[in-house]
Amino acid sequence: MPRYGTNQNYIDDSVFQRRARKLAKIYGVDEKEFIKNQTGLLAREAAKMTPPWDGFPKLTGTGVGTGKDIKAGKMAIRYDLFKIASPRKKGVVTWAINTFKGQPIYYKGKIVAPFAIDDETTLAQWHNKWQLPNGRTSKMAADARPWVSEPVFNRYLKKEQVKAGIAKAAFVKASLDLGAKGTIPVSILKNIAVPFGSGKVAKTSKGPKGTIDARADGLWHTKRHLPKLMTNRLKKAVKRLEYIGRQSAKKSGFKVV
Repeated sequence: MPRYGTNQNYIDDSVFQRRARKLAKIYGVDEKEFIKNQTGLLAREAAKMTPPWDGFPKLTGTGVGTGKDIKAGKMAIRYDLFKIASPRKKGVVTWAINTFKGQPIYYKGKIVAPFAIDDETTLAQWHNKWQLPNGRTSKMAADARPWVSEPVFNRYLKKEQVKAGIAKAAFVKASLDLGAKGTIPVSILKNIAVPFGSGKVAKTSKGPKGTIDARADGLWHTKRHLPKLMTNRLKKAVKRLEYIGRQSAKKSGFKVV
C-alpha cells in the first residue's frame, strides 16, 4: 500500500512567506495574523484542489468539496477494485476454491483467473499489493484478476468507499489549525481524524513563518497545483490589503480614488 513520500505535502515556501511579510509591513497590518490567515486560506485552497472532484474545482467560496465530489471518489474506488478483481456468485467461488485449491482456475483448457477469494483479508492484501504510489490501481487482464465472492467484494468495497475524502481531510485539518473555517462535507468531517494534517505559525529571525504539513494517500495529485495556488493566494492577498488600506483611509477622512 502506498505510504507517504509522494503523498506528503509540506508547504514552507520562502518566496511566499517573504512576500506575504513584506505586504503586511507595507499595509501596516499585524504580520503574524496576516501570515496565519493567508497560510490557512492556502491550506483550504489546497483541500479544494485535492481529489476527489466531480468537476475541476474553482477556488471561489469557502467550501472544500461537495457531496458530488465524494460520490465521484466512491465511484473511482469501485472502478479501481473492478480493475484488479472479478466478482462472482458465492457458489461459483466456493466451487473454484474446492476444485482448484488456490491454484489457477481453468475453463475449457484455458486459465480464466489466477485463484479465488472468499475472505476480506485476502482481498485487502491483493488490493494493497497492486496499489500504485498515487493510491490508484492499474487495470489487469481479465485472466489475471482473481474471482471474488460477491458478498466479500461488496463488503470490502463499502469499507473502502468510506475513505473517499480522506486526502482532502488532511489539508482541511491544517486549515482549521490556522483558523480558516469553511463548508466541509459530512463525509470529510467523519474522516478528519484519519490523516495527518497540521498548520502552524512559528516565530523566526525573519518574522512569523507559516507551515502546512499534510499526509495521506492521494495527495500526490495535489503537488502539481501548489505553485499556482501560492501565486494565486499572493494576488488575492494584495487585493485584500489594498481594500483594507482604502477602508482605513476612508475612516481617516482621506479621499480615496
